[in-house]
Amino acid sequence: MAVSESSADELLIYSDGEQNRAPELRLLHFNDVYHIDAYSAEPVGGIARFQTVCNYYRDNERFKGQPDLVTVFSGDAFNPSLESSVTKGMSVILWFPCIYLT
Repeated sequence: MAVSESSADELLIYSDGEQNRAPELRLLHFNDVYHIDAYSAEPVGGIARFQTVCNYYRDNERFKGQPDLVTVFSGDAFNPSLESSVTKGMSVILWFPCIYLT
């Protein structure tokens, strides 16, 4: 299995030596989401920044002809932040449909 990094934010894994072909599966994984508002210090941008990343990997011409993006959330929208404790995670869950969570 070959692994290459396209950029600081991307990881490409190939099951064989052929690295010049389109992938068979495209995943966008995220977890530990507690705040969706933008801030003045990192992490800045909030949900708008994340939505921009999702839209890029789903719709950019660079990925035309490749499999649809599978977006996976591995958990923890409910704790430990005060915001998610008060809202029972709804402040985060309400925007899940916006990113086409699969």
